Amino acid sequence: MSSDLGRTLRVVGAVPLSLMLWVAASQAAAASDGASKPPAPAVSDGAPAPPAAQEAPTNRSGDVDLSVGGGMIFAPRPYVGASAAVIPIPVVNVRYKKLFVEGIRGGYQFLQSGQLTANAYLQANFEGLESADSPDLAGMVNRRMSADAGAEVVFRARPVGFRFNVLSDVLGRNGGQEVSLQALTGAPLGRGSFLLAGIGPRWVSATRVDYYYGVSAAEARAGRPEYRGTSAWNWDLSLGANIRLTGNWSLFALFSREAFGDAIENSPVVSGPAAYSMITSLTYRLR
Repeated sequence: MSSDLGRTLRVVGAVPLSLMLWVAASQAAAASDGASKPPAPAVSDGAPAPPAAQEAPTNRSGDVDLSVGGGMIFAPRPYVGASAAVIPIPVVNVRYKKLFVEGIRGGYQFLQSGQLTANAYLQANFEGLESADSPDLAGMVNRRMSADAGAEVVFRARPVGFRFNVLSDVLGRNGGQEVSLQALTGAPLGRGSFLLAGIGPRWVSATRVDYYYGVSAAEARAGRPEYRGTSAWNWDLSLGANIRLTGNWSLFALFSREAFGDAIENSPVVSGPAAYSMITSLTYRLR
């Protein structure tokens, strides 16, 4: 993998994409039924759906839902001296019955009962560090990307729903876990468009924090002391909108702020108390 591609993937993985994924899941579920049915405002797999009176495009295949498109990511990297990036990305969302592929993850919906849904999935983890990203990181050992296995439970309610999620490294790279709880809500804008909002804490295990943000004795330099990471509580805030354009076209935009817990913020290789990012995409629903 080239250095440029590696940097691209790390930025993509650093962006909190949860609301975008919930939008894709909501649209697929609505299309399978032939209409957008969750109440408004409400949360459907983490994203508010249009009012029940508005029809979604008919799923012509009966089983498969497919959307494709492209987008842009505007995002910083959290490490000292690493510059922000503007990156074009492809967007592909597929759902077949209870199987799905949404952006950087794919899985199986093993529970759907009333307002409660649950999914098991595998997700790419593009977090990482390359010493070449910044002169301030010279002498650091590169941190490798990985993959996580996850399980989530989503409760849809008005005006606020909730999502509980657990992730664990499956490739043995960082050996860590994350546990998060989000409050998710939104409001319809008409014609299949809606606003999105999410906020909540995310616990990151000590092994994961130490792998990505720790500094070993061999990596220590003047102005970069040895640092051992401990578990951290981060806070995620996301604000976005999905705009239904003509036909099957949709425009999505999401602004996110990730506030670091002390164990990450205090690392000598981290540039500040929070990271900001924005992602936009234009997609076309094929079936």
